[in-house]
Amino acid sequence: MDNSLVAELYLSFAAIFHRPNQDVSNHLEELIDLWSDVIPEIESIQKLTAFCKQLPPGEERLNALWEHYIPLFETGMVEASPYASVYLGKEGLVLGKEASNVKRFYTKCGYVMGEKSGELPDHLAVELEFCALLAQNGQDDLLKDFSTKHLEPFLKCILPRIKTSGRPVYSEVAKILEVRLLNLQKEGDFVG
Repeated sequence: MDNSLVAELYLSFAAIFHRPNQDVSNHLEELIDLWSDVIPEIESIQKLTAFCKQLPPGEERLNALWEHYIPLFETGMVEASPYASVYLGKEGLVLGKEASNVKRFYTKCGYVMGEKSGELPDHLAVELEFCALLAQNGQDDLLKDFSTKHLEPFLKCILPRIKTSGRPVYSEVAKILEVRLLNLQKEGDFVG
């Protein structure tokens, strides 16, 4: 798979796991088309398509995304904290050692997170965006290294939580990302 497609996939997943916004809400069908091209015949595609038919682009769809995003990632009894430190650190806290390790990796690769980013370095969407940058710039060895040391262990912890949440869109995208991860690990064998 060429690097531009790999980068586009990482960015598509990052877009979903960032806080909901009108742009992503309005272009959800395009993201679904991208995923269905790469991972055909997965039931999650049909469920996402049904969600889009039920809620056409607009305020109602965006509100539905927020309705599920907030309890899943942000407030109350958070169902799936979007920060790797929560899962990969002994202390189980946001801004733990994993956040520092990830930030150090970014710096080693020549990337600096701006203060205006609004997210911590080990946020799920930020890590996926970083992988997109590495793929787009042809930094395959660094991408493999980051994925192996940071992203994959994080995904193995968070994706099951997102999947079992039953939250429309998010649980289905987590299933697609998990299949994508399995396909990468199989190196050529397709899992569907």
